[in-house]
Amino acid sequence: MKILLVGEFSGLHNNLKEGLLKLGHEVVLASTGDGWKKFPSDINWLPTRFKGRLGYLEYLYKQYKLSRNLKDFDVVQFISNNQIFEKRLGLNNICYTNLIKNNKKSFFVIAGGDSVIWQYWLNTKDYKLSNLIKQTNKLDLDKKLVKYFLSHREKLKTLKLLKKANGIIPIMYEYAQPYRELSNICSTIPIPINCDKIKFIKNNVSSKLIVFHGLNRRGAKGTEYVEEAFEILRKKHPNDLELIIAGNMKYKEYIEFIKRVNIIIDQTNSYSLGINGLVSLAQGKITMGGAEIEGLKELGYESCPVINITPNSQDIVKKIEELLEQKNQLSELSKQSRIFVEKYHNHITIAKKYLEVWESK
Repeated sequence: MKILLVGEFSGLHNNLKEGLLKLGHEVVLASTGDGWKKFPSDINWLPTRFKGRLGYLEYLYKQYKLSRNLKDFDVVQFISNNQIFEKRLGLNNICYTNLIKNNKKSFFVIAGGDSVIWQYWLNTKDYKLSNLIKQTNKLDLDKKLVKYFLSHREKLKTLKLLKKANGIIPIMYEYAQPYRELSNICSTIPIPINCDKIKFIKNNVSSKLIVFHGLNRRGAKGTEYVEEAFEILRKKHPNDLELIIAGNMKYKEYIEFIKRVNIIIDQTNSYSLGINGLVSLAQGKITMGGAEIEGLKELGYESCPVINITPNSQDIVKKIEELLEQKNQLSELSKQSRIFVEKYHNHITIAKKYLEVWESK
């Protein structure tokens, strides 16, 4: 099968591509690397010849040219629908329409926020996801982007675009729930992780238990609750814990940095675990984040080593203190973390699930 993957979401399409290649398929990945994360791609439409206004025109031209020239693939799959291409001049919609029209089948992976997801969770009383949207709007986004996400017009445009595709594929409960009523929604498929490229590190505890929280989007990640928890823990256990908050690292830097870490705190506002959390598990880290019952059921987990936390500093303090009490068992728990990712997120197994969905539509 000849497959075109468009866009990136923390390495999801890179991992999927590697699984598809192992299965003997031809794959082209087109993306700008997901911002500062700089993931590799076969085709990148960022400007390279010019800067300033001329660079912007080069950027627009490359997108349009790409959307006209990439054709005759058996499948084109996009990461979400949210601004892969430039919104101005209607180019975002033009590029999507060209790529859908010029290729045999089209799919959207539902990952990351869009106006449908934003408005769905904001208007619920869900204690985690409603809080996530409110905090993200307040701390992470500028006013224009908040307005965009909350626009009824943008919601209708999003739904109209997604209905053009053969199918939409959520990656977890948070993204599936707002789209349940759409007729072309497919089964949720877990995030693919290539464990062959992630070294398992024995989780040895030195004099202090090292706990790390990645600083990225403060509101979405619930960083304020982690900061409050760390303040409490520093006073209670000054000689037992090393507590670190740092962020905005390139992927390779992140992987290198967390080698010495024992415990990773991913997100406080989620039902499921994101890619950074899964990478941490694959390395053998004890991982705290989203592991709500709805999220586990959505992904078909029989059991899950993730320690579920809530947007509450006292809950985080309690969970870390429990791990401190059983720090001699962390080495064994870390093996369970690795086995879990290998079982449920193996990139080849996940690639087969995507192939099954693509072939059935």
